[in-house]
Amino acid sequence: MFIEKILVNTKRKLSNIFSIFNQQKEGFSERCENLTSIPGIGTKNCNNFYEAGYMTPESIISASDEELLNIPGVGISFVKKLRKTLGRV
Repeated sequence: MFIEKILVNTKRKLSNIFSIFNQQKEGFSERCENLTSIPGIGTKNCNNFYEAGYMTPESIISASDEELLNIPGVGISFVKKLRKTLGRV
């Protein structure tokens, strides 16, 4: 009886934890889906843009080269690719 109670409590706690992870994953996937529409932004680095305050493709497109280069993982090759894609070399 005692072990059964422990198992039920453990199952409940694990269920809550998994629920939290699933909610975070859904939010992450939605924001990544939005940002990954820009060539050069993948699921690995979309979080860097989001954390730097660039939450929409428009905000990234309108940012200056210097602003973009301050984002971790962003280099000159990304900026050049972005500007070339937009026709603003």
